[in-house]
Formats: sequence, C-alpha cells, structure tokens
Amino acid sequence: MDINKRWIEIFFVILVIACAFFVRMEDIQDWKAKPDRALYKGEPLLTTFDGYYYLTLARDLAQGTYRPIDEKRAVPDCPPRPEPPPLLSSIAFAVHQVTGISFNWLGAVLPAVLGLALFLPVYGIGRFYGGPLMACVSGLFSLMSFYYVYRSSLGWFDTDCMNVTFAMAAVFFAIKFGETRNKARYLWFLGAILNYLFFLWWWDQTPQVASVIALLPMAVSIVFFYRPEKREGLIFLGGLAAAAIGVFFLKGMELPVKSVQDVVNTYKYISKEVSGAFPNIGVSISEQAIPSLKEIIVKTTDSTLAFATGIIGVLFLFYRMRTKALYLAVPILLSGLSFFFAKRFLIFLAPTLAIGIGCIVVESFYFLKRTVKNQQVRWTLVALIVAVLIYPSVNRDLNKTFWPKEPPFLVNGMVEASLKTPENSVVWAWWDHGYPMIYWAKRATINDGQVHGGERSVFNGIPYTTKNERLAANLMNFFVQRGINKGTHLVYKACGGDISKGFRLIKEVLGAGPVNAERIIASAGLKPQKGLVTVEDWLRFFFPKQTRPIYLFTDWRLTVTNYWWFWLGSWDPKTHDGIHPTYIAFYNTRVGKDVITATNSNGAGLRVDVKKGLAAVGQKVVSLKALYIRYPDRLEKRTYSRERGYNMEVIKGGYSALMSENIAESVFNKLFLRHQFNKNYFSPVELKTPLFQIWKVKAETYEE
Repeated sequence: MDINKRWIEIFFVILVIACAFFVRMEDIQDWKAKPDRALYKGEPLLTTFDGYYYLTLARDLAQGTYRPIDEKRAVPDCPPRPEPPPLLSSIAFAVHQVTGISFNWLGAVLPAVLGLALFLPVYGIGRFYGGPLMACVSGLFSLMSFYYVYRSSLGWFDTDCMNVTFAMAAVFFAIKFGETRNKARYLWFLGAILNYLFFLWWWDQTPQVASVIALLPMAVSIVFFYRPEKREGLIFLGGLAAAAIGVFFLKGMELPVKSVQDVVNTYKYISKEVSGAFPNIGVSISEQAIPSLKEIIVKTTDSTLAFATGIIGVLFLFYRMRTKALYLAVPILLSGLSFFFAKRFLIFLAPTLAIGIGCIVVESFYFLKRTVKNQQVRWTLVALIVAVLIYPSVNRDLNKTFWPKEPPFLVNGMVEASLKTPENSVVWAWWDHGYPMIYWAKRATINDGQVHGGERSVFNGIPYTTKNERLAANLMNFFVQRGINKGTHLVYKACGGDISKGFRLIKEVLGAGPVNAERIIASAGLKPQKGLVTVEDWLRFFFPKQTRPIYLFTDWRLTVTNYWWFWLGSWDPKTHDGIHPTYIAFYNTRVGKDVITATNSNGAGLRVDVKKGLAAVGQKVVSLKALYIRYPDRLEKRTYSRERGYNMEVIKGGYSALMSENIAESVFNKLFLRHQFNKNYFSPVELKTPLFQIWKVKAETYEE
C-alpha cells in the first residue's frame, strides 16, 4: 500500500469512529431539553436497569465498602460479590479515581466509548477476507447497526457494549493463529488466551457462555488450519492437554459437568422453556422476546436491501473462501439465536451483517474495476453503494432517542426511601427496581436483574397481587427472614417434595395469621425438619420476629408492567399459569358530575357515563361494575348492578385507570389508587400517587 492510500485509510477509520461516537452521544441534547425524563439533579440516568449493579460495585470500590458478601441483594440469601470485581466496575472506578468524574456521568458516557472498540477486531477480520476496503466498510456497518448502537450508547452501562468485541476478537486471534505459518502464531494464541481471560473478567455472570464463545474459534482454527511439524504440534497440543488437566485439578473434576449444566440452564432461560414448578422468567423480559423478521431487519439495518446484502455477502464469503469462512462460525451461530430465541442476540448480527456487506462492496469494486476505466467514477459509485446501504441505519440512529429506564421521579422516590427508612431496612420492590434501589436508596432488596428466578419472582409478586393484606404483610416478613434456601424449600421438603402443596400451604398459613394457622399446620402432616417438629416450632418458623424494618414500594412502573408481575404473582405451580389482568392507564382525567373524560398514552380518549356505568374507550364501550374516586379527604365509591364488569379507579388530579376486577381488588391497587389499607399491616410513609409510594409493613409474629 502506498503512503497516500494508507493516509486515506487512516482518515476513514478516524472519521468512522468519530461519527459512531457522535451517534452514541447525540441523545444528550434531547436529555438536556427534557430533564424531567432523563436527568436527576443535573446528572444523567442509565438506560438499563442492570447498569446500576455495576455502578454500585464501582462506588463501593471507591468508598472502600466492597465486601465479599453483597448484604443488600437477594435478602436473606445474599449472594457473594464477584472476586475480582467486574471489569466494567473496575474501569469506572479507575477513571473516577484519576479524573474525579461522577459515577452518574461515567455510567452514561463509558458505554459510548467502550462500544467503539468493536471496530478493531471487525476491521482486522475484514482485512483478512477482503483487504482494506472490506475492513473499513465492515467496521463502519458494525458500529452503526441500530441495535448495537442502542446497547452501546449513552447510559447503557452494561456488558453488552463489549461482549461483541471480545467475541469478534476471539475470531480475529483464531484467524491470525491459523493463518500464520511460523512461530509467531503462538503469540497470536497467547493473545487469544488473554482475550479469553479478559472476557471472563468482563462477562462475569456467565463464565461458561463466555468460555464457549471465546474458545470455540480457536478450536476451529486448531482442528482445520493448524498444521505444524510433528514435534512442534506434539509439544503444543501436549501443553494444551497439561493446561486442561491443571484447570480440572484447580477447579475440580466436576468442572466439565457443571459447565455443561450451566450452558443447558442458560439455554433453558433464553428458550423460555418451563422447567419445574415455577415459570421461566425469560418470557416476561422484553429483550428475551423472539423478534419477527421485520423487527430483526428494522433493528439491525432498517433496510431490507442492506439486510439482504449482508446475508448474501456472508453466503458468498462461504462460497468463495470455503473452509476459511469457518472462522466465522461462532458469530454466525450467535446471530442465528436472534431468529429463534431472543432479540438480545441482535447485537451479534451487527458484525456478521457488516462483514457480509463489506464482502459485497469489495466484490462490487472488483466488478467496477473490470468495467469502469475511470478511477474517480469507480470510487464514486462505491461510495454511493455504501451510502445507500448505511443511510437507513444512520438515519434511524439519529432520529431515535433512548430514554432512561428509571425516570427522575422514580429515582426521587428511591432517594426518599433512603431518607425515610432506617439504614437496615429492606425495601420490597418489583425486581426491575432491585439494582436502582440499592444504588439510589442504599437499601436492601429481595430481587433484582441477576437473581430473578421464577420462584423468587413469584414470591416477589404475591404481596402486590393478593387481595389479602394480612398475607401480603406476613409473606414479606417470612421471605425477608427465611428466604428460599432456608425458607420456602424447607416447606416443600416437609411436604414430601410436593412443591404445589408446599406453595399453597405457605400462602394459606401466612394468610390466616398465627392464631388461625395453628389448625392448618396441625392438619398439614408436615414431616419434621431440623428444629421444626411441633406445631409451635412451625408457627415460630412461619411468623418470625420482624428483625428488619420492611417497606413496600409501589410506583408508576407497576402500572405499565402489570401484565407480567400480576401473572407471576398469581402463579399456580399446579396449572403452570397465572392471571394476565386488564389495566389501561389514563391521564388528563376530568371528573364531572355525570361524565368523566381522559386520554391514554396513545392518545385514545375515554368517556365514562357515571350514571349508566358505561366507559367508552375510542369506539369500544365496556360496562363498569364499580367506580372509585379518591379525593384528598375521602374515597367515593359507586357500584352498578352487574355480575361482571370493569372497575374505574380515579385519583383526583389527573390519573385514572380502567381495569379488570382481579387487579382492582389487589393489595397493589387498594394501596396505590384507593389509599385503602388495614392499619394493622400497612401505614403510609410517603404517598406521591401516581408516581410512587412508600408503605411501612407490619407483620404478625408468633407469641407463645
């Protein structure tokens, strides 16, 4: 390559990276224009719930409070903290120490910087398959893929921003190892091992998956392309075998079995397969949904032409390169998961499609080189091809604003919780709020984005979904004191391993209270457990002393996600199903003598005929069974003579909701909209309806 071409290439690389950074950061202007949606006290919030986990660990490192056990998570089971601390948290901590930049700003900006690193391995892979032009074009398209931009953009402080980078780096090192024909290839092998170790450090929550992604490309390289002299090969492969044996001795000979089990469990999670008595929580998480082909196209290239070009390019690469295209097996397989299992894997389609598009652009260049004599015309046509293919994705990137998941008013609620609850309190919130609550309120929680298994999430939802306030309060205390390992599982064991029976018994006993539960326990036929033999033993077990203050957090987000948390909270292990309620929120509600009007978030109008008990939502008319209007000093109720119908719940001040009776009579709704509560179990601490509420929980204890 002559010096002019090299400088042109360098200029293009710098331009691509600069544009990619701008695309990832440009939302800050919208955030500043609407601070009530994105900023808290002038600082940015995160666009992912999980980011607060890593940000909390970074803050703990800075404050010297990074302890082996995470006492604020998954109470009372409290998982260990990772050791060493996750790489993402360590980077944030190091940058904070050097620069003094606040963690909120680091959480916002670092993903946009780290996400640019994907360019490097994709550039290297593109150079191998098609030279500098393919390298630059592939790097450009990988950084501009819409879903990858989303998950490596302003505020997405999570491992996604570099998971793809490490995966593609594994491919790059495998290529260099397989294609180098002298001893220098072992330096590339060392690079692959270092990449693997950093990947393990980075993606600390799924080491088995990281191992497969990082090591499989090298395995492909060794099997298909490594052809050394006999003595050299024996030394290298013998060293690998010795290293593997050493790892087994260090980690235990059961490591392969455990690794396979973990991979299988991960597969069950992403496939939404129900295993056991409780639901697969993956079905309720938006990023785990299976996208349609249309959604895949929109969220990768936003262009059918560009998407098809990428697919054709990958196929052509296999046709032209034959076995050498096998290096791309892992990213192609990961990309395929997005078609069949979950849209979170769309990030891996970014480099795969980018390499395919780069291949077609290079082939187009060679075709033009043969047919168009004028060099300037050739390059102009190539530039036009790239522009046509990249424009839809860039246009979508620039015209879509990614807003924080926790709006400022909810963050304010968490800060209020830190001010109005004792330091050793447990805040019972839905698992979405687990990490943010720990970060902002510095209070313990029982569920979060990492430990939200089916059973834990079902118990998390029961206090919200049940009609029984006694059950809600007693269950929260039971779970906070006993948890899963030494609580619910002990009951299942006492019921002879019958989870459905044990689950029903827990709800029945806690809903009855310690006095009435004596008879229930006596007739349950529980098998004695360690320290639990008599009815009195079991009463003390189910109704322990409330050693930690418990507060229930109800909020606006629960009105948005009701479809899933109500389903989980109403789960029946025997039927393997729960209840999906109807809940339609309305704003700008006006209460008249005979008519109530409002609009929902989609702009659809609501008109309620108070006398007739009929609600018209757009063109659809439904019957009401009850109407509740909460005034500051009273609750006004109106019922209609119907066996079936919806409830209309109104808070004076603008918010209202049309809902099915099951959620209308839930503890959540009675507290959140009606402010109707039994003072024996709940007392209000902070009521900022419909934004958030904090309720003190009073559980019953067994007194002999």
